[in-house]
Amino acid sequence: MNTKKGFTINWSAGVIIGSSIPIILIVIGIIIAVIKEFNVRDGIHDTTIMNAVVFGGLYLAIPCGLLDIIAGNSARSRGLVKKKVATTGIIIGILGILIGLISWFLFYIVSSFASSFP
Repeated sequence: MNTKKGFTINWSAGVIIGSSIPIILIVIGIIIAVIKEFNVRDGIHDTTIMNAVVFGGLYLAIPCGLLDIIAGNSARSRGLVKKKVATTGIIIGILGILIGLISWFLFYIVSSFASSFP
């Protein structure tokens, strides 16, 4: 009895897509925050999106970036996905790590200023 394999799940493509979504949302949030900053009237700022971007940068960007890079390298070396998909995952992973490092650096700067005042 010969049976065909029905459907195989490509885990690497799922990991690349799943871990790229938070990084892409962080980048979209940064763009929205910059646009809102330029359109401020009467000095009233809504910092909701900025807080969400900083939170995402602090806690999601580096782990998701590392997952993207590891899954992209693994998938590219084994030939599980097309090279364009793997390269895109690696680039988004590097971008995520950079965003995470920048947000941790900014958090360190702000926390050092906040702790110096009584």
